[in-house]
Amino acid sequence: MGGRVGGGWIRPHLVRAMSTTAVRRPALSHLFFWFLFSNGGVITALLLPVHVLVQGILGPLGIVKVVDQHYDTWIRVLANPLVKLYLLVLIMFAFFHFAHRIRYLLMDFGVHAAKTVPAQVAFYGGAAVVTLITVWILLTTVPIGI
Repeated sequence: MGGRVGGGWIRPHLVRAMSTTAVRRPALSHLFFWFLFSNGGVITALLLPVHVLVQGILGPLGIVKVVDQHYDTWIRVLANPLVKLYLLVLIMFAFFHFAHRIRYLLMDFGVHAAKTVPAQVAFYGGAAVVTLITVWILLTTVPIGI
C-alpha cells in the first residue's frame, strides 16, 4: 500500500523537515479592536443618519413625533431600557470606530508613535472612558422603568 521514504510512493524531494519555529497565533486584542471598528462603522452608518433624519429634520417639520427638549419628555423616553441600549450602542461603537480610524490614519501618515502600546491605550482607552461615562450617565440619570 504505502512506500518508504526514498523509494516507491513517497518522493524524498517533497518531504521536508519539521519546523522548529513556534506557530504564530493571532493577536486576540487586535481582532477585538477590528471587531469594534467594523461593527462601529456599520452601526454608525446605519443608525446615525436615521437618527439625524428623524430627530433633526422630520421632527422639527412636524412630520413625525419626536423627543423634544422638554425635561418631562426626556425623562419619559430615557426610562425605557431599549432607548438606553440604543444610545449606548450608538455612542460606544461610534467612538471605538473613531479611535481605530484615527490611530490607523496616523500610522498611514507615518507617525510611528501610533503603533506603540501607549498610543493604543490612549486611543482605545479614551473610547472605553467615553463608554463608561455613557453607561454611568444612562444608569444614573433616570431609573429604568418598564
